[in-house]
Amino acid sequence: MPSNTALRRITSEDFFMDDGVTTVSKSRRPEPEITFDKFWSHYNVAPEQKWQVEVLKHLVKYAALSPGWDSYVGVPLRLDAGFFALSLLNDIMRPRTPMPQVVPSPVGGVQLEWHEKNIDLELHIAAPYECELWFEDHRTGERVSRELSNDFSSLAAPIAQLTSR
Repeated sequence: MPSNTALRRITSEDFFMDDGVTTVSKSRRPEPEITFDKFWSHYNVAPEQKWQVEVLKHLVKYAALSPGWDSYVGVPLRLDAGFFALSLLNDIMRPRTPMPQVVPSPVGGVQLEWHEKNIDLELHIAAPYECELWFEDHRTGERVSRELSNDFSSLAAPIAQLTSR
């Protein structure tokens, strides 16, 4: 070996894997490009659930109604019914589910309604765990009408149909 040639020590930084083959390179291992595209696509959805803001506005307004608001004996929305409605919506709504119409009920409850895409879906919440479901799919003729108290799984199919159309 000639004396004027410098010896260079090869370190682990000189090796990197490329398609499963170990390669010697004069440059360091290429740094992977870090991007946050996927993160930002989820993060920049503002607000995360627009329907939550809109539904909450309606619930607050209906809770402030004065007794007899319907020119009969209608009572304002009970807070427990309003909170239950919001909680139930949080469980059943999907990212593309249309926002329901929110209508006060004279018994202190609230009615959530969807009338679109050839589907009529109504959920009357009189109090927590005191609900009535009415669903009709005008394309298939399917109809569902039932009281709901502790099992709300029968809402899954109507919400899925409403969301997927």
